[in-house]
Amino acid sequence: MLLKIEDLHTNYGAIHALKGVALEVNEGEIVCLIGSNGAGKTTLVNSIMGIVKPAAGKIIFDGRDISRVPTYSMTKAGIGISPEGREVFPELSVEENLRIGAFVVREQKQIKEARERVYELFPRLRERRQQQAGTLSGGEQQMLAVGRALMSNPRLILLDEPSLGLAPNFVEMIFAMIRKINAQGVTVLLIEQNANMALQVSSRAYVLENGIVSMSGKASEIAVNPLVKKAYLGMA
Repeated sequence: MLLKIEDLHTNYGAIHALKGVALEVNEGEIVCLIGSNGAGKTTLVNSIMGIVKPAAGKIIFDGRDISRVPTYSMTKAGIGISPEGREVFPELSVEENLRIGAFVVREQKQIKEARERVYELFPRLRERRQQQAGTLSGGEQQMLAVGRALMSNPRLILLDEPSLGLAPNFVEMIFAMIRKINAQGVTVLLIEQNANMALQVSSRAYVLENGIVSMSGKASEIAVNPLVKKAYLGMA
């Protein structure tokens, strides 16, 4: 097991945002976490990355408790993140943004190899490698955010709302890329409001509601659950 979350509680001031969350991700899987706005999905991501400190519980990565590990050490530990909202550096070029993602990599050869893998996944980024990130479309910025996360050769990548605000053609492209990334040996924890697409690409799924995991299981079984179909798939 690559990631194991045990009885996780996280507070934002007086708000009890996560209430005993338990979650597991095995090496090589795509696991999705679905839920509506305010369910606690991004709080969970921020807890894993050390951006907010849990009040209780454990986050175990590759057998090591990382619950109190500082954020800057997560990349070195083997966790990459494409954050909600993309958070690219708008004044920097595509290539400069990618290089920032490799800040823990010492060998120039490894950086070049990682950059080439990103360009193979996202040919559009190669075409725009000298372009300022702030001038890219939303879909291209999302590609860049994912590519930047891959530059450190992570074992686990956290994708927080990668399809948010994208045109349908880019949504299809991003989810196709998630499959390719996983096929290259990267484990994926996918946090998504687009439950339909997320469940299609994932092997297992968790449903988060009001800071509590209300349902978990095989993605194919979650997708046909009547409650999930009604709440998240727009089906009666």
